Formats: sequence, C-alpha cells, structure tokens
Amino acid sequence: MSMTDTERRWQQFEDIGEIRVRHNIAARIYGEDNVLAAREWLSHKERVQRSGADALNAPSNSEQIRIARSAKKAAWAAAIAAMVAAICAAVAIWILLLKP
Repeated sequence: MSMTDTERRWQQFEDIGEIRVRHNIAARIYGEDNVLAAREWLSHKERVQRSGADALNAPSNSEQIRIARSAKKAAWAAAIAAMVAAICAAVAIWILLLKP
C-alpha cells in the first residue's frame, strides 16, 4: 500500500520533530503547500496531546469527586455530633435548674 502525499509529508514532519517543523515554518523554508500541511500536522499533534492530557486527568477528576464526597460525609457526621452535644448540654442545664 503506497502512502499519499499528505501521509508522506506528515511522516517527514514526524521524522524531524515538532520543534524543527515550527522552526522551518518561522524561517519560511517550506513552500505554501508544505506550510499548510505542516500547520495541519501541528494542529493534529496538539489535539492528540490535549486528548491524552484529558485522559490522564480523568482519574484525577474521579479521585477529587471521591474526596469531596468523603468530606461531605465527614461534615454531616460532625454536624450530627454537634446537635447531639447541644441536646446533651440543654438536658444538663435543665436538670441543674430543676434541682432545689
């Protein structure tokens, strides 16, 4: 199976690397067709890198959600404990006031 012109260009860009391709664009080394292909290739590389970063962040996001839920449960437990303590304090005061 033969490579298309675009595939051949992209392979050349892969071979020399992103930094060199950016340099060649800035230095106006490429002709108009190659500049368009190079920019398209760089755009593709950025999309791939971004989607890879999103995939890496996914476990981090789920971990943050798990931690937030755990913190919410702890806050509810603390609120219930405070209510029980307030009731106990009210009962203690009431008992002290009823003593002759």
